[in-house]
Amino acid sequence: MTDYYRDLATDYDWLYDDDALIDGFAITRPAVADLLRRVGPGGAVLDAACGTGVDAAALSRRGFRVRATDGSDAMVQAAAARFRREGLAIPVQQCLWADLPGTIGERFDVVLCTGNALVHAAGREAMVQALTGLRQMTRPGGHVVIHSRNWEKLHADRRIVQAANRVRTRSGRRCVLLYAWEVPVHLDQEHIAHIVFLFEDGDRIEPHEYRISLLPITLAELRERLELARLREVSTDFGEAADEYVVVARV
Repeated sequence: MTDYYRDLATDYDWLYDDDALIDGFAITRPAVADLLRRVGPGGAVLDAACGTGVDAAALSRRGFRVRATDGSDAMVQAAAARFRREGLAIPVQQCLWADLPGTIGERFDVVLCTGNALVHAAGREAMVQALTGLRQMTRPGGHVVIHSRNWEKLHADRRIVQAANRVRTRSGRRCVLLYAWEVPVHLDQEHIAHIVFLFEDGDRIEPHEYRISLLPITLAELRERLELARLREVSTDFGEAADEYVVVARV
């Protein structure tokens, strides 16, 4: 897997507002929050697309037993640094989804694959293998949570530039976030996201741009691949007007 996040890891936290950095991002969506309430503190959670560790840290602070992995070594290092800063004992390591069952012996009540990460398993076969790896990490009766961008909406809207609606300020730095998309003719073709952070530097702007290649999937395709991986969908908050959604599946 190409490590698109090798450089982006440095600026990645600017994708989140301050509330998300404290409370978590994908785990605050009602469908996920409801599942976590039913599992309860003390439950075992694998964050299998942990990024810089925002959701994993929030779960650990709530009393869950958390383990974290990511396909990007740079993101794993950023997550490890977060856990050290916050004094959180969260094991974290680099691992691809299909390799998880042979790498980690523990099994979990909930396995998270958030941050629109699953599309990095590009293609039907690779995604089924990834979903199978995630399924094998769950205990009997456990759940897998998939968080995805609503690719059908993005492609239909064809909004080439998506800008954040407010400036984010941290440690004296001010930043505006925007996405610039290369949207092809057909939904099943490669989409390119240019993630741009515009940092204020006196009376000048310092842009940091990162290019990420993504191969979208529709909700119907995701459902088919979940079935092939022997995962049964139990809920989703998908809506045609929503920019993103989650699917909760059970073993």
